[in-house]
Parts: sequence; C-alpha cells; structure tokens
Amino acid sequence: MYQAMADSDFLSYAQLCQFVRERGRLPRLDDPNPAYRYAGWALPMIWEGHRVLPTVPDRWGYHLHILHTRQLPEAPIPQIEFLPTPHRDTLKHLYHWVTLAAEHQSSWTGLTNLIAWIAFSLKLSHTPPSLEDDTQAALYQTVNLQELVLHPYDYWGDIIAEGIGHGPWANPNGFYPTPMSVCQLIVRMMLPDATSLSPAERNILRVKSIADPAGSGTGRMLLLASNVSLSLYGIEVDALVRTACLINGALYAPWLAFPFPNAILHGSDAERGLTIQTPLVSVDTPVSAEGSLFPPISDALDHEDLQLVFPGW
Repeated sequence: MYQAMADSDFLSYAQLCQFVRERGRLPRLDDPNPAYRYAGWALPMIWEGHRVLPTVPDRWGYHLHILHTRQLPEAPIPQIEFLPTPHRDTLKHLYHWVTLAAEHQSSWTGLTNLIAWIAFSLKLSHTPPSLEDDTQAALYQTVNLQELVLHPYDYWGDIIAEGIGHGPWANPNGFYPTPMSVCQLIVRMMLPDATSLSPAERNILRVKSIADPAGSGTGRMLLLASNVSLSLYGIEVDALVRTACLINGALYAPWLAFPFPNAILHGSDAERGLTIQTPLVSVDTPVSAEGSLFPPISDALDHEDLQLVFPGW
C-alpha cells in the first residue's frame, strides 16, 4: 500500500546523535521513527566495519581520530587495494537492490532512487529520498553496504555507464568512466608508491592537494590517489555521478566525502619539513561555465558535516 512520506517525516543527523545519547544505541526498524528516517543512519555501521573487519583498512578510524584531535598523526594513511574489476556476487546483489528501489518502474529509476537513498543514509545529501515507506524498510533489511566495503571497487561507475533500463532516460549525459585497470596504471605512473617512501616523505606528501578537475566522474582516480593524499579535489557536471563519487568516498576514502579543514591539513605540525607548497596537480585548472555550476566535490558539504564524532566514539 502506498504511504507518502513528507520531508517532515525524516530526522536530522543531530537528532540521530541525540537518540544515541539518550538511548545508548542506534535506532532500529521497529522504533516509532525507523532507523532509515534519520540522516546519516548508516555511517556508524561503515565506521564499525572499518574497525572490525580484518581485511579492511581502518580508514574511518584514522579519519575520526584526526577530526577528534584536530591534528595529523604520525601513522601513515591506511592503504587500500581496489579491485581491477567488480566482485561478481557484490555486483549481482547491487542489481537486486536497484530492482527493490525501482518500485515497479524502470531500472534507471531504481538506480537513481537507490543512490539517493544511500546518499541520505550516509549524510551526503540533506534531501530525503522520495520512496514509499515500505520500500525503504525493504531496502534497510536488504542492503548491506559492508559488502561493498569488503570488496572495494567503483561499482556505481559501471552501472551508470551501462545505462540500465535501455531507454532515452538512461545515462542521459553519456557518462563512461575510464576502466579501473587503466586508472590504476595512470596513478602508478603519476604518483609515488606510498609504501616505498620514508615516514617523513609520506607525511609531506599526504597534505599535498591532488585534483581531477576535468571531470572526476565517480572518483576512480581520486579513490586511488587517496592512498597518497588527504586533500582530494574533483569537479563533475553530472549530479548523479557526483553523488555516486561521494558515496564511494564515504565507503572507501572518508576525506573525499568529508574533507578536512585547512587548519588541520596545513597547520604547522602537518607541514613539518614542508618547503614546497605547490600541489602535485594544479587545482586552478579552468573549468567550463557549465561545470562551474557544480562545486568541487571537497566543497560539496557544509561545515556541519564535519561534526561526525558520535557519542561514545
């Protein structure tokens, strides 16, 4: 049965934090306000996955520690190895989630609905998803974002480029990402291997800005560069693609989705021994008037979004 949901039915991230303080737990599906109605409800699950899954580098722990202490640690950036091709079972499950989110409409509608739903769940969008309550409950019970975390890859780039639904509405801006294996080759050619550098060299490099200003897409280059830098920039004209990039950041490279303030990255301690301030890739590359309508990915969120530390974390 259709049950329309108004924006007033949804709750803010601040209200989610208040719930955790008062109840000592996260919201559940059977609460008067189900978990999926809170902005950012899935973030603690991603943090916990980074912390406890043995094969996953704890990048969220690293990110939250920096936000909490307001300074960069001596420890290097936790390294992540992205798959050159999608994990087959994970991709299969993603298609199932798309079908659930379609609400008996086209697969492309299902994809856009799913991306909007996940973006709200990760506090990447302030706009509540326009889905029926029953659909959101089904997605909450079915979608397992930890599966994406366990098998790191840019799944969204592949699915968007496929233009599922095969209609004129599918992939309307003709987005086709560079294959991940090619991106990996380019990054190996352009950036040093962080594991081969001394601790001092790594600390200098991690505050350098790296940009993909000519259309960052779903963030493949930036995800790979996250092994080297904590200061990532991108510009993307396609709003759906840009949101998918931010989702990738929240899953794999938190500083891409929730960038650090300059006061942390470029304080005296952060730049200890740094003599050259020029970014590895210039962030001043001009963009078209059309592209400039969309802010850089690192500036896509307001300052409230830096307040990510949960009560008890």
